[in-house]
Amino acid sequence: MTLCQVALLSAALAPLPLAAREVAAVSIAVDRSRIGMGRTLVVTATAQLANGQPAAGWELLPYVNGRRWGPHEFADAAGRAVFRIPLPVPGPAEIRVQARPRPGDPDDFWVWSSRQNVAETIYLQRTFQLAEPATRGSLWLAVDDGATVYLNGTKIGEKVGWTGNSAIALAPALFRMGENVVSVDAVNAGGPAGLLLRLAVDTAAGRTEVVTDTTWRSFDSKPDGWPSVAAAGGAAATSYGRADAGATLPRPWPSLGAALRIAGTALPADAEVSAPSAVTVLRRTLQRPPTDPERLIAMQWEQWFTPLNAFWQTAQAVPLMGFYDSRLPEVARQHLIWFIESGVDCIIADWSNNIWFAREWAPGAGVMELVEATRVMLDETAKLRDEGQPVPRMTLLTGVGHQRPEGPLVANRQLAFIWDTLVQEPRYQGLWQDFDGKPLVLALDLGASYLKEGFRLDERFTVRYMGVQQDLSQTNALGLWSWMDSRLPAATLRDGQAEGMTVSVGCFGPKGWLGQDARGHRNGATLVEDWREVLAQRPRFLQVHQFQEFAGQLEGKPAIAPDIYLDSYSAELSDDIEPTSLTTPAYRGEGGWGFFYLNLLRALVDLYRQAEPETTVLTLAQPLNQQLVTGDTLTVAWLWVGKPPHTFRLLLDGKTVARRLTGSSAQVDLRRLAAGTHTLRLLAPGTAARYRLSWTEDALPLARLEPAQVEVSFRVVRALNEDLR
Repeated sequence: MTLCQVALLSAALAPLPLAAREVAAVSIAVDRSRIGMGRTLVVTATAQLANGQPAAGWELLPYVNGRRWGPHEFADAAGRAVFRIPLPVPGPAEIRVQARPRPGDPDDFWVWSSRQNVAETIYLQRTFQLAEPATRGSLWLAVDDGATVYLNGTKIGEKVGWTGNSAIALAPALFRMGENVVSVDAVNAGGPAGLLLRLAVDTAAGRTEVVTDTTWRSFDSKPDGWPSVAAAGGAAATSYGRADAGATLPRPWPSLGAALRIAGTALPADAEVSAPSAVTVLRRTLQRPPTDPERLIAMQWEQWFTPLNAFWQTAQAVPLMGFYDSRLPEVARQHLIWFIESGVDCIIADWSNNIWFAREWAPGAGVMELVEATRVMLDETAKLRDEGQPVPRMTLLTGVGHQRPEGPLVANRQLAFIWDTLVQEPRYQGLWQDFDGKPLVLALDLGASYLKEGFRLDERFTVRYMGVQQDLSQTNALGLWSWMDSRLPAATLRDGQAEGMTVSVGCFGPKGWLGQDARGHRNGATLVEDWREVLAQRPRFLQVHQFQEFAGQLEGKPAIAPDIYLDSYSAELSDDIEPTSLTTPAYRGEGGWGFFYLNLLRALVDLYRQAEPETTVLTLAQPLNQQLVTGDTLTVAWLWVGKPPHTFRLLLDGKTVARRLTGSSAQVDLRRLAAGTHTLRLLAPGTAARYRLSWTEDALPLARLEPAQVEVSFRVVRALNEDLR
């Protein structure tokens, strides 16, 4: 949102004068004044109301150099919140925090007829009453795909799409005392459809607002007297979700407090904001672990978060940079810093779904946003290379065309576009991942149709086809690599050797995330189980699943069948590694996983690069971090990989409760434990670890090896009515 759009939004909503609004003063403290680029600043903010009481529950939003950056948080009972904010750009950083009342749920809804996914024109209508003459009015309009709006027969607005919205001023003469009629011609070109409308009119008696909801009437054909006359009959409009939970996200939109959460948004001129804290971000040499050109490690990276693709209304957690647009250079730079210091050799940018049923390669606006995000990542990679940093290479996960006979031609034209615009771009020379002497591309072909039918893709590339859940489909026997497996990673062999494998931090099975065979994060147990298989096979190309997967299905709207939810579901039932806030509420749940899975990946990559295991990596599979516990005993279970431990020690709140444990589980007596949060730590004496598996800190290699250890927190609940906040 630009400052101009913020001004338009404020004018349209006619906010009360500042003196009449509830305000909160904010003070902040930072944990350091100088920090290395890409490292994480800890900011503590405290908000207080004018009456001296804590601003409990208020939303606190951090800004860096006048732009949103970092997760939003909500003040606790003391008015306090802690932010962990990565700072990737060298130079001065002015930190501020804004306070505002917690936004309520929007009262406007995406509506359409009951006929979704149909290319057609429908007609929607609503009447409202005015007892006084109008003094002013405004209209907000967003639609998938197009709409024309009439008020009492006069055209007042027209819109295609749901972004770039602003208030349309309406002259008082357009309104009449008594009944008013709002009529909309709404067009869908195919796929999901929805109309979102908000009309406001002021009179001497106050404000009247008309929003889209199920009180609207829907007509499949144009009624008599349209658009001036209130039509009889019709059907109730069908709601497809609140303004913040439909198939698309309007940007900006007056009922959505989420608009100000987007990274890069300018600080509003009238915001209640703290005094600045000055921090200097220092350029540093990134600490890349040893690599092996014969054993590449690749990170699957989803650059979908752009206005015409995915957005954040179903995110299972909140990234440490805040909700962002994937085309922000700062986002790409921070991802790169994390990748470099995790030993990632290659980034796999996902273009996989955009040509599946296309008859020609004619990239639309949504696809071009993906291309732009990929270019931003390549541009930032080139900049870091110019700074002398050891950058990863790039490849793409493309799709295949399933429309016959045009499909192979479309796929090859897309590859020609990639060759001409990315591979041959002088600025990107040396940034493409070579494999067997040519630039590598992957093609998602779930049924191995191209292999079975003998289609040949552009021979300027080394092409590897990609399937999914190879442990079930066994298409790896045909040579397909895997995007994600279900139970354990299945190796794809070439010349009798493991060429491709994929490990996952979490994975769903045939029934999605709610199926019994799904494996969630499990405090890293899923990734450790997969890594054991990888150490046995040591493939040429190891994919890590995955980074930036914050797009799940809406509740009640599964992907392909009832109760089948894919991509992501919750903080536990997801497959994402990107660091997140530990405390910010998300779509399903109250917080994320911090740095834990990034740190775990670093420890496992370090182990993978060892000729013989020198280090040990532990994980506590049970209890889950932040789990609520109600019984008198607690089962503790763990896994390890690497150099075998001889025994284990278990500590509770820093005190040893069991020594010289063997096996992989133990029981802990909780009868004397008070209600509240407690910490379990598992230690393997005599072992060595190079990385601390911290939930709160971005781990770098230790100067001196320490015994392998891991910890989780859990909360003991002694009564059903205990306050769990």
